[in-house]
Amino acid sequence: MTPELFELLWKAAAIVFAAGAVWGELRGIRKDIARLEAKQDKYNHLQERVARLEDSCASAHKRISELHFGRGRD
Repeated sequence: MTPELFELLWKAAAIVFAAGAVWGELRGIRKDIARLEAKQDKYNHLQERVARLEDSCASAHKRISELHFGRGRD
């Protein structure tokens, strides 16, 4: 095996190893992004539920006030 061939094989092996490392990192990043998207979806759903609950509560308080103070009856 000549030194040039050995050097060429060594560089090829290094490139393959580096490509594998980059591929592994990208796979990990994709997994993290998927996990974060799932968490964001849960958070958004929770915010929607809280907003609906607040609207419902505000409506209930308004009806109670109208009944208590006699407003809204003509």
